[in-house]
Amino acid sequence: MEKEKGLAEKVRVWLEKEGILKEEIETEKSEFHFIVNFPAGSNYISEVIKPRERDYLIVGSSIQLAEEHYRALHSLPKAEKEALLWQWRFDLLFRNAEFRMVPNARELKGVEFTRSIYLEDLSRTSLVEALREIFKCKLYIIWRVAQLMGRSESEGQIYR
Repeated sequence: MEKEKGLAEKVRVWLEKEGILKEEIETEKSEFHFIVNFPAGSNYISEVIKPRERDYLIVGSSIQLAEEHYRALHSLPKAEKEALLWQWRFDLLFRNAEFRMVPNARELKGVEFTRSIYLEDLSRTSLVEALREIFKCKLYIIWRVAQLMGRSESEGQIYR
């Protein structure tokens, strides 16, 4: 337990130095759970979690489609929608993060992204790189939906 407290403090200090720590949440399933704004100064939310009795941290975030984007995606002809979602899958497959379409590809409402960092590989650099990778995955979805809608990414809000 003392070891986890030292790890939590180390990670908290890194997040504070990066200027991205928003808050800490206490949960029964984790040794620590930080909410961060990444990139710094943005409203993009990510999480840094150390699950209990595991030897890794999870860096994660999700993106949910706004109602107008959900309707636009799901009103596409079936073949066009399937081709688009397959393209997203193939493109995301080559990112250095895992992803899950929520609740599934058929009724897609959002995408969750995670990246694990094993404790023996944990450093400030590896943590920030994981956050950056998760952000790039979210940005990919934002830009692809903006392209679908025929807008720049700054028009309409599709992220949380």
